[in-house]
Amino acid sequence: MDQALRTCPLFHGMTPEEARRCLACSGAAVSSHAKGSLIFAETDPPARLYVLLDGAVSVCRESAQGRRAVMAHIDQPGDLFGEVYVFLDQAAYGCSVLAESQTRVLGIPGRFFYATCEKGCTVHARMIRNMLGIFAHKALFLTRRVALLSSGSLRRKLAGLLLEHLHPDGSLALGMNREQMADFLGVTRPSLSRELAAMRDEGLLDLHGRRVRVPDTAALRRICEYPNEM
Repeated sequence: MDQALRTCPLFHGMTPEEARRCLACSGAAVSSHAKGSLIFAETDPPARLYVLLDGAVSVCRESAQGRRAVMAHIDQPGDLFGEVYVFLDQAAYGCSVLAESQTRVLGIPGRFFYATCEKGCTVHARMIRNMLGIFAHKALFLTRRVALLSSGSLRRKLAGLLLEHLHPDGSLALGMNREQMADFLGVTRPSLSRELAAMRDEGLLDLHGRRVRVPDTAALRRICEYPNEM
């Protein structure tokens, strides 16, 4: 559990002892779930947000025809899920979360974030500030994604995405494979692979398996700024 507490952004700036003290004050509880079981259903009231301790889960939504669509896959200890729905003032989560393996999660009551307790705990205030920071990062991420998806051609979207994650030495730390990249950009994987191959053939990218390197940063910037010239 300590590993998850150290990596979860909700406990940033806290020692494991401070995090545990805050959790005890909140009424948080650890629960175990067998593979294939629901952690919460779409119709459940959004009373808690969750931290993954170990295992893996899928965030899903059912269509009107009864088909289950996977919206997200979560498998890193310390990852949060369900946090947005707790603050939407709605009757149900609107999505379900399914355990993909034997899984343990930490459920924290949403009401804990609405005010500090009567003890005036500094760690309680820290956790509330951390939650605000998490939402701020989500908002920034979504703003950037909207700007990226509305930027035009697939090549221009790719150039923008690569530049966002570019290191000074030309290497990249995308944190996603090609399938995830295609989903992020809203295109099919074959279309993405074709465009990556074309950019490689034109000398815009170096591709070695999953590794991508940008030999000429200025060329990518020109694609973003002057797409008709490329």
